[in-house]
Amino acid sequence: MRCDVCESPMARWDLPPSRWCREIWICTWCHAVTQVGTVDYEVLRFPYACWDLRWEAAWSDMLPDAGRHAYALRNATLCGLEKPDMEGSQFGMWGGRADDCPDCTAAAQTIDARWPEDRRTYEFRVCVPAAPRPEEEPGYVPPADELGRPDVLLPDLPPGPVGRLLPEPASAHPETGFRTIGDGPHAVCLPAFWAGGGLGPYRPFDEEEQHFAWFQAYPLDSVPALDEESFTGDFAWFGDIGGPLDHRTAVTDPIAAKLADDGLTLPADFVALITRAHLHRCLDRVGDCSWTDVAGPVPSPAHPDDRMVLFFRDQQSCIVWYLYLHRDGQYAVVCSSRDYTTEWELRYRQDGEIAELYWCAPSVESFVYRFLIEGTLIQAIRNRQPTTELTPEALTYLAHYLTIAPHD
Repeated sequence: MRCDVCESPMARWDLPPSRWCREIWICTWCHAVTQVGTVDYEVLRFPYACWDLRWEAAWSDMLPDAGRHAYALRNATLCGLEKPDMEGSQFGMWGGRADDCPDCTAAAQTIDARWPEDRRTYEFRVCVPAAPRPEEEPGYVPPADELGRPDVLLPDLPPGPVGRLLPEPASAHPETGFRTIGDGPHAVCLPAFWAGGGLGPYRPFDEEEQHFAWFQAYPLDSVPALDEESFTGDFAWFGDIGGPLDHRTAVTDPIAAKLADDGLTLPADFVALITRAHLHRCLDRVGDCSWTDVAGPVPSPAHPDDRMVLFFRDQQSCIVWYLYLHRDGQYAVVCSSRDYTTEWELRYRQDGEIAELYWCAPSVESFVYRFLIEGTLIQAIRNRQPTTELTPEALTYLAHYLTIAPHD
């Protein structure tokens, strides 16, 4: 394939095809991008964009000043730096900052100059609309095992627990809508819910309910129950978690040292999630524009002697997840709409409850287990995968919502 802008050869980006895009081609000279087989276009040609509005910021744990650089392709910056974990930034575009990498700036301007002036109009790069998909045709009958509709037929599921999922009833104790961290009079009591994305028609997203961007607050008794006692911090259900990564232990070690000064320690499941080679960024792969981002420790807004470590956030920081470390040694996963690493203060509502801090999961490992199952289901529903491609755990999780009357 040759570029329609400069007639140079185009290279195919080595990405697996999906329902949303079959192929991505990028010009080796002017970096014009063409996508083939998208949802709305058979051929989608992106128009010209100014050099300082065109590139994502580079992002890598292995490059301290990653945000200064423009992300090019294949784990590299425009100026030629390569790191195996490098990708486009989750938190913004590149260009226009005083500390931008000068070599990236020069490369971006050079590439920009390769676009002929008469081909910089929005109308120049013609897109070819896609033909109607079979499911869009009148009278289309979806396969019986295709996800994405409430009458999907699931395979026979085994009775009783499946993986770490418990059979109903969902709750082993009366649901109060609150959870505590710590014991006795010094325990911190927080409003509790699971913050998750909508699961298509099975668990629709409702903007009228409490939500954070595309994450909605679901009552704990409405989500499938987990065998919390089975999560011992070893991630045995995950499989091979890999060895520790030096560039990730360099992130957790300073945090652990600061916590040690306060008599606190990082739990094993948190350290494993952040540092082990196969666990590292596993949440990012199903995060729906949410990303691992470790910072802290910071004092808790609930009590100045407790500590919190930020470890996961959505792209626009509408919701941020923290490891909450209580001064008596207990811990949990909490979330907030605020980034307490940049601003911290005690915040209480008029009724005395702590504002903007919510309990999500009793451990990091159980949080990861539920988040991965839901993320897998969200992607499968969007791609209308057959049920045969899902694990028994994912099917059992989905079956929980098929017992609830579907929404109109």
